[in-house]
Amino acid sequence: MPLVNPSAMLLAAREGKYCVGAFNMVDHLTLRAIIQAAEWKQAPVMIQTSSASVKDLGIPAIVAMTRQEAEDSPVPIALHLDHGTDPEVVRQAIREGYTAVMFDGSQYPFEENIARTRDVVQAAHAEGVAVEGEIGIVAGVEDDIVVRQDAAIYTTAEEAIEFQRRTGVDFLAAAIGTAHGFYRVEPRLDIDTLRQIAQAVPCPMVIHGGTGLPFEVVRQLVAAGGAKMNVSTQIKQTYIDSLYDYIQANRKQYNPIKLLTHARSALVEMIGQYMEVLGSAGKAGEGVSTSG
Repeated sequence: MPLVNPSAMLLAAREGKYCVGAFNMVDHLTLRAIIQAAEWKQAPVMIQTSSASVKDLGIPAIVAMTRQEAEDSPVPIALHLDHGTDPEVVRQAIREGYTAVMFDGSQYPFEENIARTRDVVQAAHAEGVAVEGEIGIVAGVEDDIVVRQDAAIYTTAEEAIEFQRRTGVDFLAAAIGTAHGFYRVEPRLDIDTLRQIAQAVPCPMVIHGGTGLPFEVVRQLVAAGGAKMNVSTQIKQTYIDSLYDYIQANRKQYNPIKLLTHARSALVEMIGQYMEVLGSAGKAGEGVSTSG
């Protein structure tokens, strides 16, 4: 089916108390693995691209390959720009076929973040594209994002409510103690604040930093109102580790197809497990709205 605007699938997740996985692709193999897992688990899914992937592949190529894979798939698939900090890149993604974009203005003062995010929302909505905003600052390292743990700023419920009301974002990421990349210390999660925000705002809530969280904690975050969870670093780890393991076990074989098939199978297994934990397995028919 055509790529979909994810707003309806995330609202369905919010109402159904499950969570849609948003997985970062880095190439065509990871794209196919994410979609294959979604088809296996009959789950709605969001394909995300980071700024590094955009620089490497280019927006036209990303849109073209994702559209082609989506057209051949029976499950709803959205294409989302993750952590867009350059307004021109965000606007190019809107123009060229992404069905959702994140404008990350969390580095700006509160009022400036609101003003910049509102401008993106107006431009995106005019093209039928959904927008994610962020309030507070999520710690960790992921591609071009580097934020020390002591520099993270937790979101308050009052700020989140005002931010969503004044910007009109379709879904909202709040800093509640999760982090990008692997956790080097045990995270201090403010799940109560997530629950308060989720109950107070009309839009779905986003959890960044899904990699490395124990699955029991993931379930708690979903129960507290998380409707979209980002998984990026785990994609990279599984990809690289599976390639390494295969080469170590088959050092004298020179068959790239077998090597890459092994990596894709490992990714499908891992992503499918996340979909089960998030509760999105079997939900592919809920909240489908086509776009693009």
